[in-house]
Amino acid sequence: MDSYSGNEIMVDLHVHTTCSDGTDKPEEVVKLASLKGLSLISITDHDTVSGLESAVNAGKVYGVEVIPGIEVTADTSMLPASAEFHVLGYFINPDSPSILELVDFFSKSREERNRILIERLGEEGFNITYDELEKLFGKNFGKPNIVTMLVKKQMVSSRKKAFALLRRLKVKRRKLDYREIFRLIKEAGGIPVLAHPCTLKLGCSGLYEFVSQLKREGLEGIEVIHSEHTPSMVVNFKEMAKELGLYTTGGSDYHGYNKPDIDIGMLKIKMKDLNFGVFAGV
Repeated sequence: MDSYSGNEIMVDLHVHTTCSDGTDKPEEVVKLASLKGLSLISITDHDTVSGLESAVNAGKVYGVEVIPGIEVTADTSMLPASAEFHVLGYFINPDSPSILELVDFFSKSREERNRILIERLGEEGFNITYDELEKLFGKNFGKPNIVTMLVKKQMVSSRKKAFALLRRLKVKRRKLDYREIFRLIKEAGGIPVLAHPCTLKLGCSGLYEFVSQLKREGLEGIEVIHSEHTPSMVVNFKEMAKELGLYTTGGSDYHGYNKPDIDIGMLKIKMKDLNFGVFAGV
């Protein structure tokens, strides 16, 4: 892990693969990271760790360190209606009972949501099936994959309109309380980090108060650099993390062509841009 201490190395700590709703296989993502000049990445697929072994092995071939990670969605009942509350777990043991419990819960929740969503789409005249989506994207497919299918079949003219359609249907999935997520990540030897805090939809003071509460209840870091964050957000999130004693991470949130405007490594994040020193000794 000593290689993490190089201040100038390029990193991307928020990356998705075909194991969730990305479009590149884990080994393809690692190869692409190498071509982009990245030395350290984290695979943070939604609700699954199935791509980690392939990614770590590919990293040994292409000279890229791969941090085992995951991204899961917490309950948002205490937040504004449009909020999304995602938690990243870094340095997890993918074989631990806690991670297997986390993956099992969210895999079942995702499948339930997807089946209902596809049924609702059918009622609206958009005839796609669960089986064809699973065959093309795998069992753990997500909304970006459904959007891709709708556009590919020319049922909707753009990805923007397809996402708007899915939002209008308002099909939610079961989620865990964030305290339970923090607990399971920590039991797996991991570090819980708040992903893209801008999606919590809280004002500056409200966000500071909420993150302070999260810190008291087990949060250890904030993703300060993200493709949806403006430069002023980055400054504010870094200052918040410093005041609260939280680690800082950053990543593109790469999904391949499911998010065509986001490229791996596009944010040019260097280790020196992050308070990432804690990981040097892990």
